[in-house]
Amino acid sequence: MSSTTNNTSEPTSKGRAVGTIIAVFLVILALGGAAAWYLFFRGGTDADERIVYDRIVRYQNLHELDSLSDALEEYFDTYNSDAFHYSQLKDLSDRFFTERADWQAASASLSSQTVRHFIDAHPDGFYKVDAEQKLDSLVFAEALSANTREAFDLYISQYPQGKYVEEARAKIDALDNVEVSSDEYAAAHEVLETHFNALGNNNRAALASTLAEQINNYIGKANPELEDIYAYMHTVHAAGRNLIFLVKNDSVKKVTAGGKSLYSVQFQLDEETYSSDSHPALDNEFGTGEEADNAPKPTSVKHFKGAAVLDESMKITSLVLRQ
Repeated sequence: MSSTTNNTSEPTSKGRAVGTIIAVFLVILALGGAAAWYLFFRGGTDADERIVYDRIVRYQNLHELDSLSDALEEYFDTYNSDAFHYSQLKDLSDRFFTERADWQAASASLSSQTVRHFIDAHPDGFYKVDAEQKLDSLVFAEALSANTREAFDLYISQYPQGKYVEEARAKIDALDNVEVSSDEYAAAHEVLETHFNALGNNNRAALASTLAEQINNYIGKANPELEDIYAYMHTVHAAGRNLIFLVKNDSVKKVTAGGKSLYSVQFQLDEETYSSDSHPALDNEFGTGEEADNAPKPTSVKHFKGAAVLDESMKITSLVLRQ
C-alpha cells in the first residue's frame, strides 16, 4: 500500500514545479514586454532625453538651423508627451517650422517689401540674419536699377556696414565724374571770371548775371538775397581799393542729380590790390617786355581756395572761399 502512495505524489510535485517555472517565465516575459513598451514609447531614459534636449538647444544657440530641424524631427519621432522636455520643445518646434515655411516663401521673392514683411512678422526669429542679408542684396539691386546718386546714398544710409557699400560708393564716384566737354569747361571758367571781374569792378549788373535765382550759399551766408551779395561787394570796396581777381587752376566735375546736371568747380583765386591811383587792366593788355615791366604792381596779393556749384544754365548756386 505504501508503495502505491509514493508513486501517486511524485507526478504532482513535478507538475507544481513545471507550473512554477511557467509562471516565472510569464512574469519575466511580461516584465520584458513592459520594458520594451516603455523603451519604445517613452524613448529611452530621462538621461538620454536630456542629452537630446541639450543638443537641440546647442543647435539653436549656434544658429545651425538645418541641424536644428533634423534634431527636432528626430526628437518627436522618438519621444511622446510623457518626456520631460516635450512641451517645451513642442513650442519651439511649432515656432521654428512655422517661421521656416514663411522664410522659404519670402526668400524665393525678389521683392524687398516681402522680405521686410517677413522681418516685421519675425523680428527676433531664427532667420533674422538671413532675412537682413537678403534685404541688403535686394535694396542694392534696386539702387543699381535706379542708377542715381540718391539711390546709392539711400542704400549706404540704410546699410552703412552692408555687403555692397564699397560698390555703391564706386557707383557714386562714377556718377559724380561724368565726362565734362571742353565747351562745358570753358563755360564754367567764363562764368567765374565774369563774376570775379564784376566783383572787382563793383559792377552789380554783371555780378547778378552770373547768379542763379536761388543761391544756397555765398561766401559764408546761407540762402542770401541779392542785396546781401551786393552788401558783400560794397564791403570789399569799402576802403576804396582797386582790385583784380584772377581765377586759376580750376577743375570741373559734372554731377547728375534728379535728372539734372550740376557742375562742381574747384579753383584758386588770387586777389591783387592796387594803389588808388593805379588802374590795372583786367585783360592783361600789357603783354610782354617793356610794357609788362611798366604795368602797375599790386601792393598786396591774397590767395584763396574756392569751390563753386553751377546749375545747368551755368549760373552760380553756391560759392565758398577760404584762405
